[in-house]
Amino acid sequence: MRFTFIVTVLFFVLTPISSAQNVSKIDSLQIVIEHTKNDSIKMDAYNKLRRLTYYSDPNSSKDYTQKFYEYAKKRKDSFSVALANYYLGNAHVVESDFETAIQFYFKSADYFEKKKDSARLSSVFNGIGAAYENSGNDTLSLKYFKRSQNISKSIGDLRRSAIALNNIGNIYKNRGDLENAKYYMERALEDVNNTNHIEYITSLSINLANTYLDLNEIDNATPLFEKVIMITDSISDIYSYASALRGLGNVAIAEGNNIKGLKLLNDAYHKYKTNRFFDEQLSIMPDLILANELNKNYAQGLHLANHYQKLKDSIFNEQKDKNLSEALQKYETEKKDAQLKLLKVETEKREQQNQLYITLAIAGLFVAGVLGYFSFKNRQKNKILAKQKSLLEDTLDEKNTLLKEVHHRVKNSFQIVSSLLYLQSENVEDKEAKIAIKEAENRVRSMVLIHQRLYNKDELIGINAKDYFSDLVRDIFESHQFESNPISYHLDVEPCVLDIETITPLGLILNELIVNTLKHAFDEVTSESKIDILFQKQEEHLVLRVIDNGKGFEGEVKSTSFGITLMKALSKKLKATLNYKSKIDYGTDVTLIIKRYNLL
Repeated sequence: MRFTFIVTVLFFVLTPISSAQNVSKIDSLQIVIEHTKNDSIKMDAYNKLRRLTYYSDPNSSKDYTQKFYEYAKKRKDSFSVALANYYLGNAHVVESDFETAIQFYFKSADYFEKKKDSARLSSVFNGIGAAYENSGNDTLSLKYFKRSQNISKSIGDLRRSAIALNNIGNIYKNRGDLENAKYYMERALEDVNNTNHIEYITSLSINLANTYLDLNEIDNATPLFEKVIMITDSISDIYSYASALRGLGNVAIAEGNNIKGLKLLNDAYHKYKTNRFFDEQLSIMPDLILANELNKNYAQGLHLANHYQKLKDSIFNEQKDKNLSEALQKYETEKKDAQLKLLKVETEKREQQNQLYITLAIAGLFVAGVLGYFSFKNRQKNKILAKQKSLLEDTLDEKNTLLKEVHHRVKNSFQIVSSLLYLQSENVEDKEAKIAIKEAENRVRSMVLIHQRLYNKDELIGINAKDYFSDLVRDIFESHQFESNPISYHLDVEPCVLDIETITPLGLILNELIVNTLKHAFDEVTSESKIDILFQKQEEHLVLRVIDNGKGFEGEVKSTSFGITLMKALSKKLKATLNYKSKIDYGTDVTLIIKRYNLL
């Protein structure tokens, strides 16, 4: 369990406001908005409504934030516009739309950086780091968390410094680098201990204690959990109290005291359940299942396991139904808009045509009959042709829009699969299983990139190999290199547009070749370590080469791994041959010669 701080306030430590108080304040603010013509008062009211509904009704909060932004812009209040951009970034993070969130954050950061508002700039950088972390780019996430921490430390803001240090520690923990995670989390707790923010002390203590527990440093973990119990018992912080109980339960299990561990975990579970902390209630269930098995309560353990699986299946099905419903609703809305637009155009054309008839009838009284007749016929024909051309263009635009939407939905579906694989890997303890799931996530990501390019570009049925390979290779290297001296690479790709049936297997094969090279080619990365990726058309074939100057190998490539099996299967689809040339200490040259492809 970990705590990631996206904004500078934690929802589980805020003093709760009763539902009745909230409703009363919201109603009062809405009355103020309805009865005032003062834009400044309206802007302030929308900002207060944003805060009141942030946790209870995120959708309404986002709408209020948009109104706050519009009035700030109308009043040319640059400071409030910058704040609104920051709040809109937070709203899009809640919706998991991290790309849009980052765009809003950067607009806000640009203003606060120019105004040298270090405190707010630190918060914005922290939000950018969290958005990048949740979107899977922990390299950029680290960059902005560290910038946030450096700024906070320089101005003596230990609270914001502690938040950023904790988030840095979480990234290292996700990477499996527990020593670095411990180092940064200890610094975070040291900073926050010098403030009066008890709520942050409890959350960061739990985060560090869980890291100690992962490192099997039980003597360090236990006092922190016990300290949180004492603090939260006095301030009625039920969430942190339950989390500390859970930690002590896991400590007891680690020490072999299974009965005590089961009791503490049960107490934590009931706290979560009673207070409707659903996510935590779900996350603690694997710990409870294990504790019941260790205490030989097999029937209870099996009951919990079945309940846990049903909850997970229910969450997955709800998300799938939600995504499908949103996609269908969007399609129906766009379809109705297109029909209304077409109806409006046809009505305007009929009105124009009627007006034309009247004009021609009047003009016919003053011109010769023959001349008027031919003029009328000619005009009528031109109108019909223009209408037909317009209808054809509208039809073509609609089809292109639908095709883009298909690619967009496919990309979103793959993104959901990638996210599910990531969530699954978080719950898997077996190292080989984690690696396998991570590799599957990378393969899905290569296909996400294809459909993302298709709906972002005008080419709806083809991909420029040079652009796609550049993005794919950069993505692979950013997500797989964690050495102090990263492996350099050189990309030489001949520009050509390939259809999706060719580029998809080709991208998957390239992904496997580069990942295998990064994993096996270099025992120690130096400044000389290098990988060359070449792709060009030679005579009637396409040739892909991946060359490294690593340690090399002797003999044949083992074909037992899933990656090798996948590349062979994909090669058959392309009628391609895959050849390896390698020499000890001189590196490896892998060549893929493709015979079946479609150039557009």
